[in-house]
Amino acid sequence: MLESIVQWLQTPYATVLFTFIGLAFLVVEFLTRPVWSWVGTVGILFLGAVFVAHLFSGSHWWGMLVFALGVALVIVETHVLPGRGISALLGFLCIFAGMREAIMIQSHPLFALAVSSVLTLMSMVAFFVYLPRCPLWREMQRRMQLSLSSNPQAQRELLGAEGMTLTDLTPGGMAQFGGVSLHVLTEKEFLPAHTPVRVADVRPEGLVVEPLSQPIPEEAERQ
Repeated sequence: MLESIVQWLQTPYATVLFTFIGLAFLVVEFLTRPVWSWVGTVGILFLGAVFVAHLFSGSHWWGMLVFALGVALVIVETHVLPGRGISALLGFLCIFAGMREAIMIQSHPLFALAVSSVLTLMSMVAFFVYLPRCPLWREMQRRMQLSLSSNPQAQRELLGAEGMTLTDLTPGGMAQFGGVSLHVLTEKEFLPAHTPVRVADVRPEGLVVEPLSQPIPEEAERQ
């Protein structure tokens, strides 16, 4: 039974399908962070299934180390030290390198990775164009917002996350982090909307943010 599953995962179509699903879920996890969720876990499981199946066919084991490093870098970016996306970019490159090494012994490595990459890119275009207008997606965002607001542990994991204010903070207001809108506070008396901010502290009354850079005064903008 297990041998049959492994052989099926080694076929070009299964490799493309599972690689596409895994990459798509990981990209969605990265775009909708601030905290690691089941979406990223499912993505890793799909990629890992293909990876392990091809390792049984005789691929080099060092590819597993590169693949694991890539997964670790993505988790660091989304879950440990959210930043500018450099760790995630390096992580995805390592995942690609590890996957390519794992399926190198087969006759379709470039085919599988190329098709999976194109499908993932097309899915991300649909993600940006369609999902913001999708009622189901809006409901998911609302539930994520409620979950984070009522979960102290999840709020602590946001420490250091960067986002953008959606409303003026006077000193309370709304800010967005990885596609999730949350109520935040500022120690300043006022922060205008569309100001890049970072979560500086987590308190019982809510998330405290600070500006990443000083906003340009309106008088200077008019000049």
